[in-house]
Amino acid sequence: MGGYMKVVLTALLIVSGVLALLPSGYVSAGGMICNQSFEQGEEEVPYGWNLTGNATRVDTGPIYADNWTARITGDGDTLTQWLWIGNLTLPLTYEVWGWIYVTSNVTSNVTGVIAFDFWSGKEGTQLSSTTELSATDTNGIYVQKSAMIQAPICTTHLRIRLLGRLWNNGGEVRFDEIGFFPVTGFCFIATAAYGTETASQLDILRDFRDQVLLENALGSRFVEAYYRVSPPVADFIAKNDFLRAVVREALVDPVVNLLQCSQDLWRA
Repeated sequence: MGGYMKVVLTALLIVSGVLALLPSGYVSAGGMICNQSFEQGEEEVPYGWNLTGNATRVDTGPIYADNWTARITGDGDTLTQWLWIGNLTLPLTYEVWGWIYVTSNVTSNVTGVIAFDFWSGKEGTQLSSTTELSATDTNGIYVQKSAMIQAPICTTHLRIRLLGRLWNNGGEVRFDEIGFFPVTGFCFIATAAYGTETASQLDILRDFRDQVLLENALGSRFVEAYYRVSPPVADFIAKNDFLRAVVREALVDPVVNLLQCSQDLWRA
């Protein structure tokens, strides 16, 4: 175990050093972006989204970031995405956000809406109320809207819907940079190992995430992948006291100690 841990910690130091020296990349609101800028997709279908009505993915020329955006032009047009976020054993608070562009005329109030809610199972049981980010006529620009929402215990999926209301002829709604990020806790596995998300050791992990990993594109992609993969692992660890102790003492504590010893090199 000792030799293995030395290899792990050495690799962490090397990766951390590389990440700290990489130039910063764009990370909207410091978190994960669902199909960033809608650049991914074939023809008019955004990757990862289900279309209802005439919702489309269009190339509008340079917008907030890159050229592609999601556009809806009538009542009933909707884009929906289901995101698997694990099987939560603790409630988690998320920041959610998106950029909205709305055009209408003076006699109507066409409204662009981004709706978020948490579910147990895809299209299973809705566990939370629906939180909506909305904007009316944005005067020819994209405006960012954001909110804090809480995922209840037993959540497995986040549903995101893009839609419009109060349509009139010529109205148009576009969406860009839809994202979310858990603001309580950083490491699902460390939280499971300590048995609480308020353990003091988690503070330095959060600081390292914010000050090193999320300050560059590669680190941000690592954090995004970690949040997608680690919840089931953490859930398995949380159910076994012996495994929690092993993970805490053999993996998490050494990483925390390493970050504490080296914090003069990476703390802002």
